[in-house]
Parts: sequence; C-alpha cells; structure tokens
Amino acid sequence: MNGLVNIAGTWIWYVICVAALILFVGSLAVLFGFLMDKRRVAPVIIVLLNLLMTGVVIVVLMDCGHYMHVTNTDAYKAFQTVMFEVPYQIYLMVELLSCVALFAMIAEGAKYRTDNVTPDSIQQAIDALPDGISISSKDGLVRLSNLKINTLSRALTGKVLTNAELFWDTVIKNGKEQGGSYLVDLQDNEVWLFTKEDINIDGTDYDQITSMNVTERYKIIRELEEKHGHLQDIRRRMKEVSDLSGDMFIAQEEADARAALHNQLGQVLLMGRYFINHQDITDPKMVYAATRQMNQFLLGEAKEPYQGEEDSIIQAVSMAGSIGIKVIMNGPAPENNDVRKILSKAITECAANTIKHAEGNTVTVDMSADNGRTLISITNNGKPPKGEITESGGLLSLRRDVENLGGSVQIESEPEFNLIMRF
Repeated sequence: MNGLVNIAGTWIWYVICVAALILFVGSLAVLFGFLMDKRRVAPVIIVLLNLLMTGVVIVVLMDCGHYMHVTNTDAYKAFQTVMFEVPYQIYLMVELLSCVALFAMIAEGAKYRTDNVTPDSIQQAIDALPDGISISSKDGLVRLSNLKINTLSRALTGKVLTNAELFWDTVIKNGKEQGGSYLVDLQDNEVWLFTKEDINIDGTDYDQITSMNVTERYKIIRELEEKHGHLQDIRRRMKEVSDLSGDMFIAQEEADARAALHNQLGQVLLMGRYFINHQDITDPKMVYAATRQMNQFLLGEAKEPYQGEEDSIIQAVSMAGSIGIKVIMNGPAPENNDVRKILSKAITECAANTIKHAEGNTVTVDMSADNGRTLISITNNGKPPKGEITESGGLLSLRRDVENLGGSVQIESEPEFNLIMRF
C-alpha cells in the first residue's frame, strides 16, 4: 500500500514531484556555477551525481503517473514496474539526501568564492568601488563595468552602459576638458572627472574609462571662477591709484604688488590643479588654507595672501611641492634675511615657470659663498627655452629686488634655462 504507484495522483505524489524538480534545477544551477569558476573535479562530480539522481527520480515519477492512465501496461519493462512498487518513503529519503548534498555544495561554493578570485568575486569587488570603471573593446562593446559607472551612464544618457564609444562622446559633449580628462557637472550638483586610456590585456587592446567624484575639490576652482569679478575690481582700483599718483615710488610699489598678487594667485591655481590630479600625495589642508586665504585677500577680508611657513625658503619649497615641483638645494643657504626672501621668491617663480613653460618637475638650486659674496644658480629639468627669455612680471620684479640689494641677475636660455644671482 506504500508503493509509489499507490499514491500516484494524490497530493503526496505532487509534493514529491515538485521537490524533485526544484532539486534538479538547483543542482543544474550549481553545476553551471562550478563549471564557470573552473572548479576542481571532485565538487563537480558530486553535483553531477546529485543532478543525475534527481533526474532519475523525476523520470520514475513521470513514468509512474503515465502508468496509472494507460490500459496497455505491457509496454513497461519489469524493472520499471518494480520501481513503481518501491515505497514512496524511499523516494522521499532520496530527495532528502539530495537536498543535503545540494546545500552542502552551495555552502562549499560560497566559501570557495570567498577564498578565491572568481568572475563573480571580481564583479562584486568593482561594484563596491566608489568610483566608476568600465573596460570595453575598441569597437565600444563593454566587457566589464560596475554599478557606479552604470549609474552615471543613466544620469548622462538615460540608460545603462552598453556602448562605451557613445558614452564617451556624451562625456565629451557635456564635459569641460582638463588635460585630456573631462569634468562633468551632473544635475545633482556632483562633479565627476572622466578619464579614458588604452590598456593591453594578453596582447589585446581595450579602452578603460574611469570616473572619480571631485565635487569637493572642484569647489576650489569654482569659487575662484565665481569671484573673478572681484579680482577685476581690484585691478580697476589699482589702476585708479596709478592714474591719481604721478609718484614713481607708488608706481613701483603698485608693480610689485601686481607681481606678488600674480605670483600668489598663479601658485594657488597650480596647487589646485595639481591636487585634483594627485590627491593621494598632496596635503589637502595646505590647498584649502592657501585657497581660502587668497579668496579672503581678493575680497578684502585679509591683509595679505597665504604665506605658509614662517621661514621664507621653507615656505617656497613647500609651495613648490604643492604644485608637483621637487626642489633640490645644494650648498649652504644664505644667512642674510633679505637674500633669503629674494631666494624664496626666485624658487617660487622658477617652480611656476617650470610647470607652465618647461613642462618639468624638478628645480635645482646651487648655492655657494666666498669672502662675503653669494652666488645662486637655479635650473630645471624641463624643456629649454625656444629663444631669448623676455623678462616680465615675476622675473622683472625679481631683478629689481636683487639690484636694490646691490646684486646682479643673469638669465641664460642656452643650453638650458639658468637664473644666476650674485650678491
């Protein structure tokens, strides 16, 4: 009375059938995952056996159901009829064992993904990144992308990232070019920096698009742009002072103030740009302090721009480092305080010019002193000047300071830039 054939068509038989189908589909899914992860042979064999076992149970159940509704039972073999007479509790026991094996393999698979690198673990890792990233073929077909860049793609194009070429065209259309990268201002007041570069994986070229949230850092540049009108007002007021005064001393002081303001503002702007591109090696507190103090000065809220360290040479070297220029000091530094101030001004000017004109990253200062005479030579590792250097702005102001102190200035452009000061 407990044979499988005796319960065919009852609710117990349907429960056994549904359980067998669920176990079969689950085993098939686990087997597919193991094959994708390139697992070792043993777990794959266990799941495969479990799949075959549940498959046999399903076939027996289906045959048994059909057996109860046909008049000619001679078509069924003796083996099949014997299977129909097996107590249904045996089939329930087989399904229970299959369920235990399936859950054991699922747990083993989860542990394997935790301890080993798999396609799923790679996808989970990049999905957890706060920045966006995608890798695509040269024809624009996306091979890998994370949740963040798909969110950005929806914000820019209205759909998930499927074609990297079209997405990059949208970035260029809506962004502001910054040294090969593009700043995009989204509707939710977030600013993202998008960068595209070529990468080679196993001999095949791909395009990699990365995006980084620079909202807080971009506020520095945005604040300067919004207050540009105040700088123009300062220039207008300085011109009015110049027009009202015929005194050459006032005119010279005005020129010095213009040069100092130009140099300080240039340093802050270069510092901000360098911080955006190299935030991992730049002190954000210095960038914030310098920018805030400069803005307050331009608005008339502070007496002088940001000066940093108390020692002028330490300050100049620190400011140069904040814009990506390494300063190498060779020889004894001058002890005279006026000469030290001029040297700090020269380091600041040469560091800025190295970034803007020479495309270098190192400034070398050679110093020597003999019988009360001081010789200072400043060079850089950038491109040499294309012609004779025209002195203006900071260099002209620097020459005036040196000559007022009784020294001399010599500027060479061949074979490389060399600023020579003698005191």
